[in-house]
Amino acid sequence: MNTAPRRLATTALRFAALAALAALAAVTASGEAGFGHPAIVQPVALIAVPWLLLLGWGFHAWLTRHLRINDRLAYCDSQLGIERHARRLAEHAQLDTHTSLCRLIQQQDHVRENERNRIARDIHDDLGQHLLAFKIELALIQVSTRGAHPQLHQHVGRLLRSADLSIASLRAIINNLRPFALEQGLQAAIETQLAEFSRLNGIRHELDASPGAFDGNRDGAVDTMLFRVLQESLANVVRHAEASEVKVALTRNGDQLTLQVRDNGIGMAGLPQARGCGLAGIADRVAAAGGQFVIDSEPGAGTVLSLSIPAARQVSVH
Repeated sequence: MNTAPRRLATTALRFAALAALAALAAVTASGEAGFGHPAIVQPVALIAVPWLLLLGWGFHAWLTRHLRINDRLAYCDSQLGIERHARRLAEHAQLDTHTSLCRLIQQQDHVRENERNRIARDIHDDLGQHLLAFKIELALIQVSTRGAHPQLHQHVGRLLRSADLSIASLRAIINNLRPFALEQGLQAAIETQLAEFSRLNGIRHELDASPGAFDGNRDGAVDTMLFRVLQESLANVVRHAEASEVKVALTRNGDQLTLQVRDNGIGMAGLPQARGCGLAGIADRVAAAGGQFVIDSEPGAGTVLSLSIPAARQVSVH
């Protein structure tokens, strides 16, 4: 708070009081010395002194009020500066938090993929080999019982078919954990996934890839993310859409990849939590990679899932 203007206001009031006293003293002295007519001088003095005091007090009041307004403005300006600084700090903290969250999500995806690959290898090398050996033993028993034990031969045949189904299911599980088709490229992985999807669920599919959609340099993690998003989208169609056809489109515009999954199912009026948890996971993954994820759906008009993502991740995983 500035003290110089306040001293000025106090000084003005004192000056007015001294001037009034000086005027009163001058009138008294002039009367005693015989200067001027008392009938004129004294009334003038009585009028001048209060006016001098009133003028001094008025100036003091005006200056004090002006100082209070200035003090209030200075306080408001100071508070505004503090709030602006706090907002800048909050924005920087939010940006740091968002960056850290994106990096954490990508690290989780990285760890999740490594763990899936490890589990897939363990299942393939251990359980898969045991099932294959079991199938071979059953085949040998079936051959040896063909003529001597007809009933046992038929029973072993049923066990062989069950073993084949178990091996097929195991391969599907391994492929979901570790999409081996990705080792042949994203295009092969998508085509294989769609063919398997149609075979298992009886839902027609159509793949439309623009020229160059599968070309160019891409981050391997982006290919994995696109494939996982496609898997979750197709699973969502099976669980909720009641669709008979799915259309998948992949386009590339510069460094931007866009994947769209459209079904002709019953659509969605909303996105309940129990129904949308998988889709929420997709949205988190895409956002962490610097992309966008949009769901467009109306009851009876099907659902369109669209995501757009950079061909290379924007936040590196350390």
